[in-house]
Amino acid sequence: MGLDGDIVDVGPGSVVRVGQGVWRTWRCLPDSPEQLRWLCIRAGGYPLPEFPDDSERDEARPSPW
Repeated sequence: MGLDGDIVDVGPGSVVRVGQGVWRTWRCLPDSPEQLRWLCIRAGGYPLPEFPDDSERDEARPSPW
């Protein structure tokens, strides 16, 4: 998992708390025996809308790996 410019190793069952304003990205390693199948991201302590609209993509930002 990439957090701004840092890499954090995660695996099944990992929980990572990330503060506001931190850019995040994720991927499986190329030699992983499994694909990334499910990822849950939850923010705040209030109900989420059916289709969250509070994020944005930054295609110009390079990946940390």
